[in-house]
Amino acid sequence: MADGIRAVAASRAASARGGYGIVGAMSSGVIQRHDTMAVAVLLVLTAASQWERIFGPSLIGMDTATAFYPWYGFLGEQLRAGRLPVWNPHQFSGTPFAADPESGWMYLPAMLAFTALPLEAAGKAHVVFHVALAGLGMYAFTRLLGASIFGGLLAATIYAHSGFLEGHAVCCFAYSDVAAWLPLMLLGAERAIRGAGWRVQATWWGVAGLSLSQILSAWVGQGAYYAALVLGSYLGYRTLFAAVGTPAARVRSFARHLTGMLLFGLALAAAGLLPRLEYNLVSNLPGGYPSASVSLFTSWSDWGIIDGWQRLLLQPGFAYVGWPALALAVAAPLVARRRRGVSYFALLGVAVLVLARAEPTPLHALMGWLPGFERIHARSPERALIVFYLAPAVLAAATLTALKVPGRPLLNALVGTLVLVVVSVDLHTAWTAQEAESLASGGDYPFLATDLGAYYAPSGAALFLQSKAATDRFRYFGYAQHVYGGPMPYTLRWADPNITALQVNNRALVTGLDDIQGYNPIHVARYDDFIAALNGHSQNYHHADVFDTGLRSRLLDVLNVRYVLVPAVTASDEIAPALDPSMRTVYQDARVSVLENPSALPRAWLVHAAQQVAPGAAAGVLAAGSVDLREVAVLEEAPPFLAAPDDASRDAVQIVSYAPDRIQLRVTSQATAMIVLSEVYYPAWRASVDGQATRLYIADHALRAVAVPSGEHDVELRYESVALTAGLIVSAAAFVALIALAACAVYWSRNSN
Repeated sequence: MADGIRAVAASRAASARGGYGIVGAMSSGVIQRHDTMAVAVLLVLTAASQWERIFGPSLIGMDTATAFYPWYGFLGEQLRAGRLPVWNPHQFSGTPFAADPESGWMYLPAMLAFTALPLEAAGKAHVVFHVALAGLGMYAFTRLLGASIFGGLLAATIYAHSGFLEGHAVCCFAYSDVAAWLPLMLLGAERAIRGAGWRVQATWWGVAGLSLSQILSAWVGQGAYYAALVLGSYLGYRTLFAAVGTPAARVRSFARHLTGMLLFGLALAAAGLLPRLEYNLVSNLPGGYPSASVSLFTSWSDWGIIDGWQRLLLQPGFAYVGWPALALAVAAPLVARRRRGVSYFALLGVAVLVLARAEPTPLHALMGWLPGFERIHARSPERALIVFYLAPAVLAAATLTALKVPGRPLLNALVGTLVLVVVSVDLHTAWTAQEAESLASGGDYPFLATDLGAYYAPSGAALFLQSKAATDRFRYFGYAQHVYGGPMPYTLRWADPNITALQVNNRALVTGLDDIQGYNPIHVARYDDFIAALNGHSQNYHHADVFDTGLRSRLLDVLNVRYVLVPAVTASDEIAPALDPSMRTVYQDARVSVLENPSALPRAWLVHAAQQVAPGAAAGVLAAGSVDLREVAVLEEAPPFLAAPDDASRDAVQIVSYAPDRIQLRVTSQATAMIVLSEVYYPAWRASVDGQATRLYIADHALRAVAVPSGEHDVELRYESVALTAGLIVSAAAFVALIALAACAVYWSRNSN
């Protein structure tokens, strides 16, 4: 307790004489000379714990293999080429990329690592960075709260090496990305509250805001919502329940700090956040996840915490914290209840365990009054655990600090070392066991140890398609119908070489080919409708796959599907695909056959007639197959004037250039016509004919179309998002302001000493 009082007093004294930024924090006595050695030890321990990940094969799980590595790889590729990664032409017949919530756009660690490094090295750097960020941030935060050096090291160890962060750093980047920034966000909040004067406070608002912006960029949905709740509740705890000041002054303090941090966070994230809001409006998930079957307001009397908490927290797995860490955390309200933060983090830990429960409680009902909380939370309440590990880390540090014996430094060092070793060994042993189980395809998240270059290397079929793509634009899809219990998503078979050979699971992002399928929680809603019309039924919102009922649909022709990849040998748990008999095999190896669809339409074609249907009715017309889409465009608005040509065989559409954000066409039409492109319509696309802006129509429910007069014309489609442009301006200004504040902080700190 005495050390904590001295640390707080030193911090206030430093603030009063103008301590700013990190330099001010170091000079305040909160971060003392021994902290340099402790941070070095922490970095060494981090490197040791990640040694196999750094120098061994990469560990990947379902989401990293099928989503994050392809997304981040494409992100880095576009940035290296000097292009903003605004559009992804390789999945779902074209889909937004910068506007995708988990694409990595504006998530600085991903942008830097995957632009500067090869895929394998970037992946390892990404994982190690987040483990280090989580540990260092938690160490600095708990030291600021008055924890001893050993207490800080203990908190860092528990937080950075729990089963949650270790596991999700392999399987699902979004979880570990959010969790890694939480301690730094709280550090910025705490320093801002203690800061004397607006300059100090604004600097630390920027630190907290930067952390929040990265959380928004990593996972703008559930993860960011929980992070914002933690930030707001912590600020409320530190200001509204402060022991000094009038109630009105406390409210003003809370409002000032929260506003400053949110403004920085939202401004820094704007270049990613505004396009994502734009996308959400026309996506399959407007406003959040599909409504869950459970309402948060169904019970006002049923209390309890997450089912199976003993298994989750105390048995090796992806939520493991362990008996030693949990026992220290539980002891904190008893032995360290007067230490700063203990009451808040004790309540936070219990509240999260309650909210993570599938069955609603009165706390669920209370939280359900928050805007959007029920839509965000009810479908997957266990994801609330993403913020849980703050509690055991901070509480365990408080317990160890409270156990210090005044005037017995050697004894305290021995006790601290012993506790740290016990907790470290427990966490390491549990994670080693879980890793072995996952590598054996057991547990909740199977792993694969592999070389990423080899895992994503183009197969023979991919090389064949790449050779064809050198002279032609086309799309493909892979198909293998699993019959045990109905269709099985390709993502669940991500490690099966027979499935990867089909070039499914977003592999087109790596090969540069164009797929009509993909795996992603968010799609353009109209495209989902189109695929549902093709198949005759809808599917889980994560996927847009072709099923057996869609294999002979003429809508495949409209999507420019030139090739279909199927297993060379039908497995015992599959059925042979009932493809159109006109398709012929043009490539075959031991795993896969490539069939060519001779009736596929080109990437763009001309029609001289249009049929208007009621708004929302076009998908039904497509499903019925009553209109020949080769000759007629189906529109949900008044069509432009069109005329029949004397000789339609002389019509021609040539692709002059094709880039993710820009398509140039040269058109020869014998009469007024519409160019229909097998490219998904999105509001940010603009069209021009001979340099003059023109209207971009929605044809066939989901595709782009442009009206052209007779004769020869140059047509251009360009991606121009007002939301992205505005976001870039706001984020650039916010980054400049933050850098200026940081520079001034260093200057003020030097001149105040």
